[in-house]
Amino acid sequence: MTCSSFGKCGSCVLWQMPYEKQLEMKSERLKEMFGEFEMPELEVIHGSDEHFRARAEFRVWHEGDKSYYAMRKRKEDGRGVIPIEECKIVDKAIYDIMDPLIKEIEKNENLRFKLYEIDFLSNSKGELIITLIYHKKVDESIADDIKKLKDKFKNADFIVRKKGRKYVFDKNYLIEELKINDKIYKYKIIENTFSQPNRGMNQKMIEWALRNSKELKGDLVELYCGNGNFTIPLSENFRKVIATEINKESIEAATFNADINGRENITFLAMSAAEFSALKKEKSPLLASYDLKNVLIDPPRAGLDDKSREFVNLFDNIIYISCNPETLKRDLKTLAKGRKIKAFAFFDQFPYTEHMECGVVLERVNG
Repeated sequence: MTCSSFGKCGSCVLWQMPYEKQLEMKSERLKEMFGEFEMPELEVIHGSDEHFRARAEFRVWHEGDKSYYAMRKRKEDGRGVIPIEECKIVDKAIYDIMDPLIKEIEKNENLRFKLYEIDFLSNSKGELIITLIYHKKVDESIADDIKKLKDKFKNADFIVRKKGRKYVFDKNYLIEELKINDKIYKYKIIENTFSQPNRGMNQKMIEWALRNSKELKGDLVELYCGNGNFTIPLSENFRKVIATEINKESIEAATFNADINGRENITFLAMSAAEFSALKKEKSPLLASYDLKNVLIDPPRAGLDDKSREFVNLFDNIIYISCNPETLKRDLKTLAKGRKIKAFAFFDQFPYTEHMECGVVLERVNG
């Protein structure tokens, strides 16, 4: 991939390195990091190195009567942001609309004045949610200007945000479609809630989790389930699934997603991992019908806290998706005791960055 913003913005820090070399470097780093464990061969899973981001956020840079998208500077160039001409890592639907959108905004002082940030969310059909974030009071007059944008960009819905307020024009969600092992799954993804940013890699991650859970016995618990991204396909490998998420909007989306995919063996609970742990410890009647032997976790970068790690350690089989190999390594020092690591994968979610997403599957060893 080539991009006119390479060497200017601070996002693609590995811009000078060919993509194949990036994969090799990251893979070797992971093997070295986890060298103290008895790991199987690392499975390297990657997709396209351009137009892969379905979510993107850009600051807006104003200079005279011109406006530009902006990204943070490279570390060596100091703090702040720098205007950019293009961004090749964003989904093609986002890429195609960026330039004509900013030119339309330039023409309208009401839309342009104190516009601070533009966020994009896209789906596989090329539909978009575009969020305009302002550092000013927004009045009713902006509705007419947004309608003009909507008339010009018919594949986009718009949201306006200012401090403490949100104005939704039409809707605040998209319906995503993922093809997993030749089957289509549908997901409601809501603006300003978490969703996997790399659609192609997300599909491959789910396929990996499906393959590595196919022979597991017993029911499944999922912590940090979000909108049911993993939950819904994996429910086909289990008799019953119970999934938790602290964000109530995500739980509402997950319940909706289970319905539209016809999955009736999932129970979603709006609670933290700690709260669910207490339910299990207290032998809640809610869990009486479950044979809970398996757990899937996809925690935030901080990984598992002490109590969550202790809870996860109760299960025979663990599928751990990690966006931070440092905290995964820390957690494995507990979770790998008395367990065999059956699978180890590197998912290259973010080419041209040093980010490394991992997956491990652990199975308790009898005796």
